[in-house]
Amino acid sequence: MKKHKFNCLGLRLILLALTLMACTLGASGAPSLDNATFDQKVKKTGQFTMPGEFDPIESVWLAFPVYNNLADHPILDVQGSMIEALTTHLFVDLIVQDEADKARAQKWISTLNAPSGKVRYHLIPHTDVWIRDMGPISLSNGESQLKVADFGFDQWSYAKPTDPDAMTDERVDRLVAQKLDLPIVRSSLISEGGDREFNGRGTMLTTEAVELQRNPEMTKEQITEEFKRVFNIDNIIWLKQGLADDDLTYEGPLPNGNLPVMTTGGHIDEYARFADSRTILLAEVSEHERRTNPVDAITYERMETNCEILSKAVDQDGKPFNIVRVPIAEPIELTVTEKDPIYNMLADLEYKSGFTFRRGEPVTIEIAASYMNFLIANEVVLVPAYWEPGRSELIKEKDARVQEIFEKVFPGRTIARINPENVNAGGGGMHCISQQMPKSR
Repeated sequence: MKKHKFNCLGLRLILLALTLMACTLGASGAPSLDNATFDQKVKKTGQFTMPGEFDPIESVWLAFPVYNNLADHPILDVQGSMIEALTTHLFVDLIVQDEADKARAQKWISTLNAPSGKVRYHLIPHTDVWIRDMGPISLSNGESQLKVADFGFDQWSYAKPTDPDAMTDERVDRLVAQKLDLPIVRSSLISEGGDREFNGRGTMLTTEAVELQRNPEMTKEQITEEFKRVFNIDNIIWLKQGLADDDLTYEGPLPNGNLPVMTTGGHIDEYARFADSRTILLAEVSEHERRTNPVDAITYERMETNCEILSKAVDQDGKPFNIVRVPIAEPIELTVTEKDPIYNMLADLEYKSGFTFRRGEPVTIEIAASYMNFLIANEVVLVPAYWEPGRSELIKEKDARVQEIFEKVFPGRTIARINPENVNAGGGGMHCISQQMPKSR
C-alpha cells in the first residue's frame, strides 16, 4: 500500500513538473509556426470564420474620441502615435460623428507624420472609443468575401442594453457593415471583441468570468455552442479569470485601496494573446510581486490556473501550444479630481461592496496598464512601453524585457513602442481602441 501511494505521488509530481515547465517557458521558447495559412484552412470548408490578428489585414479601425479620461492628457496623443506607426503598412478607417467631426479629424491628421490618403473617414455616431468591443468583427472565407459578426452590448455591464449610449455603440458594427455592403451574422449573446482571441485556424480563447457575467441566463455550454455557430469553429478554450486589476470597477476598491478605472471584468486581451497559430503569450507575475503586492498575489493565482489550463489544451488539430510568459506591467497610480472626466465616471457608479465614493475628495486610481494589450498589424506590432524620465528603473527594465520577448516571437516585424497611459486611464489599451479588418481580394 505504501509503495502504491508513493508511485501515485511520484506520478503527480512528474505531471506537476511538466506543467510548471510549460508555464515558465518564458521568452526562451521560440514560436511554433503552423504551415497551414488561414486561407488554406478556410478554403477547405468555404465557411466564414475569424482570421488571426497576425494574418494579413486590410485596415485598422479607430473611433475619433468624444471625451478624454484625464484633463490635459488627450486620447488623441495615443491614437496619433498609433496612426503614424500603422499607416506605413495599411489603411486606417476612422469613424467620426458628423461632417464637423470629420473636419476636426482631418485637421488633426494633417499634423501627423502619416502618408497622405491612408486614413479613410466614416460618419458613424458613437459615444466611446472602444471599437474593439463595439466595432466590426470581420469574418472571412479566405476568398474575397467578408461578413460582420454582431453581438449585443451593455457597456461591459455598466449599463443595460437598452441604455441610449449602449444602443448607439451597439449599432456601430451594423452601420459599418451597411456602409461596406457586408452581410451580418447576428447573435443574441452579449459579448465584446476584447474577450475573444483567435488563432485563425479554428481555435478561440475566452474568459469564463466575463462571458458568464454578461449572459447570466445561459450556461457555459450554451455560450460555447453560440460561439461555435457564429465563428464556425470547434475548439474553444475557456480560461477562468483575468487580471485582478481588471475586475469590474463597481465591485469596489482593489486590495491595495486603489480604484480600478471602468474596467471590463477580465478581458482576455489584457492577459492572453496569440502571437501565431500555435504560440500563446500569457501574463506572468513574479514571486517577488506576488509576495509584496496584494493585487498581484490574486493575479498570480489566476494566471497560474490559466497556464495550467493552456498547458493541457490542444489546438484544433490536437497539437499543444507553445506558451511564452510576459511580465505584468508595473502598477501605475494616479490621483484624479473632479477636473478629470474619469473621476466623474467613477463618482456616478453604484458600488456593490459598500464602498462610498466621496465626491469632492481626490481619488487614487490604478490605470489598466498591460503589455498584453498590443496590436499586430501586418509588418508592425504596437507594444505598450511605460518608462519615462523620473520613473522607476524597474519600469525601464520591464519595458526592455518585453521588447526582447516581442522581438523573438514576432521575427521580421517592427516593434513600435507607444505609451498608452491616456487610454489606460479609461480601462483599456491600444488593442481595445482598435479593430482589424482582414484583407479581401
